[in-house]
Amino acid sequence: MKSNHHNKKSSARLFAVQILFEMEINGKKINNILERLTDEYLIEISRLNKTEKADKSHLIKILKGVIKNQKDIDLNIKDNLIGWSLSRIDSVSRAILRSAFYELRECNDIPVRVIINEYIEISKFYSTPKSNGFINGILDRIFEDFKQEGKLVKRGRGLIN
Repeated sequence: MKSNHHNKKSSARLFAVQILFEMEINGKKINNILERLTDEYLIEISRLNKTEKADKSHLIKILKGVIKNQKDIDLNIKDNLIGWSLSRIDSVSRAILRSAFYELRECNDIPVRVIINEYIEISKFYSTPKSNGFINGILDRIFEDFKQEGKLVKRGRGLIN
């Protein structure tokens, strides 16, 4: 059984993907989104998603991190696309990949396998089986690149490298 803390981080990941998708589709700015992230809003969105209330600080960390580093994140994702361009990928998959890449790069306290598995689960919910496999493949390539670059170290309970 997952811990409550884990469920809150899982919810933060799901909400981050939803919000990044919304920002891309509707052209909303991060400040407008952050103003809306009240406890009442998080409770309501959790109820709608049938999840725990999100870890607000982790959600904000993902959102701000993806927005601040989006150009670099997108370049790194592009480097792992074989025969595809980033613009050819649907908006939900882009949001998943961006969030996952940010967490893999910056959230050293979370085991890599947890991050990858959680985003694969999100992609299963929002994507077709073919899209899910595509996202899984990209995340695996990014993981391998991180290992080769020596950027993955012991994290949480998982040992990487």
